Amino acid sequence: MADEAVKTRRRDATSNTERLITAARSVFARNGQASLEEIAAEAGLGIATLYRHFPNRELLTRAVYRSIFDTELVPLLTESCAQSTPRATFMAIADRLLDLVDRERGLIASSANFAVLTDELLRDFVDPFAILLRRAQHAGEIRADLQPHDIPRIFSMLLVGLSTPRATPAVRRRYLSLAFDALNPPGAEPLPPLDEQDATEGLRTGVATLRIASSLSGPDERP
Repeated sequence: MADEAVKTRRRDATSNTERLITAARSVFARNGQASLEEIAAEAGLGIATLYRHFPNRELLTRAVYRSIFDTELVPLLTESCAQSTPRATFMAIADRLLDLVDRERGLIASSANFAVLTDELLRDFVDPFAILLRRAQHAGEIRADLQPHDIPRIFSMLLVGLSTPRATPAVRRRYLSLAFDALNPPGAEPLPPLDEQDATEGLRTGVATLRIASSLSGPDERP
């Protein structure tokens, strides 16, 4: 009986966590500065329950963002790898990232450390990116001197440049194609070396710029 009670409590805790994450994503979509009380009410739970699962706002935002990555980016990575060329997979991931930022501007505004959070999540993809990169290089689709840690940095640059409200899907597709053409092997000049510390700092700076730009932009800017 005691074991069954423990299992029930665990199931309830998991259910409440999922409800809070779902509610937070919905509330942040309407208002990135919404209170935690609003999120608890949206989930149909008390504020004390919310704080038991997420002691502060940043942890809740992190959980929401992680959930979005896990449900929308991870499947894309695995499915595209099986169905598309490596280069097409990279482009699909970049396009999905831009789409997520466009749809989740409230979530970006809700986080005090969005740059750090994005850095961490992109770094989680370095290993699968490395596998995909090796496949692309072996197929002659991407220049041979590109390194796995270059991929998150490239995605960060694309997010900064193409995540404004005026960047329609057609604009994104055009400039994604131009950006990825720079990765083509034919005629590529050798890349200057870049150590890991420089790559890390560059990524943090780029995503910090993204957060500032997103907080200053509004959905009404798009014609």
